[in-house]
Amino acid sequence: MTTENLLGARSDAANQRHCAFAAGEVAAEDGGMLRLWGASVAGPIRAEVLLTHGLGEHSGRYAHVAAAFAERGIRLLAYDLRGHGRSSGRRGDVPDYARLLDDLRVVHAQAALSGRPLFLFGHSLGGQVTLRYLQRDQPSVAGAIVASPWLRLAFDPPWWKVAAARAALRFAPGLRFSTGMRLERLSRDLAHLEAMADPQLMSHRISARMYFAVAAAGELALSRAGDIRAPLLLLHGDADPITPWRATEELCKAAGSPEKTLKIYPGVLHEAHNDLGRDVVLRDIADWIEGRLR
Repeated sequence: MTTENLLGARSDAANQRHCAFAAGEVAAEDGGMLRLWGASVAGPIRAEVLLTHGLGEHSGRYAHVAAAFAERGIRLLAYDLRGHGRSSGRRGDVPDYARLLDDLRVVHAQAALSGRPLFLFGHSLGGQVTLRYLQRDQPSVAGAIVASPWLRLAFDPPWWKVAAARAALRFAPGLRFSTGMRLERLSRDLAHLEAMADPQLMSHRISARMYFAVAAAGELALSRAGDIRAPLLLLHGDADPITPWRATEELCKAAGSPEKTLKIYPGVLHEAHNDLGRDVVLRDIADWIEGRLR
């Protein structure tokens, strides 16, 4: 399946209120199925942005982001992580962290077929995956936008849950635990979150092996920040109760990118693109992208 086939005329009515899009599928390297979609843009397409979403969510939650970008001639492409949304895989579990990076490589290869300037965009877990992909594969991209990356957690999980997960890691690594996620930790605009399409696609569990793999990958992303070479825009809210903005600042200072920008938003929670004042956040991203196109 080519990118142009993915971005054909077929649309999904569930997101018409935000932005029409065309959906498709691509095979992962291990035979799994990854669900992709691409937003429609009325005028000439100046650039494309490939999104990797966060833990437990799905790419359909970014339809309003796609609409904001489309107004600027920027097309959003997105996919559901394995074990998330409409992609295949056991919910909240991945047997090998490297498969997340391999999946992004496969989707990136599809997106790059258009030949247009291509940017990567990752949020939370997706931000971490994006950073590790930049470090491991050194892909050719016009730039990368990373929002609220999971480098470390801003809180200590309950000791008993960590102990149980460590035990499970030895005897039942696929055993899943509740993430305890609550909407009020994501955004101050709960009405916006509750109005999003397909809430049934959300998942609030993570397996023992996935948790420890992601935690280790976050520290690895920090320690290898110097390996990042692409232009980099980092975004974080200073009131984020899930991932600390100080870790993002640390990564920015150490990043090897010749061009890097860090934006910290006062009072904003974990999902800056969904919080109050999100229009400013989305405008900042689009402005940064346009600045790389000149």
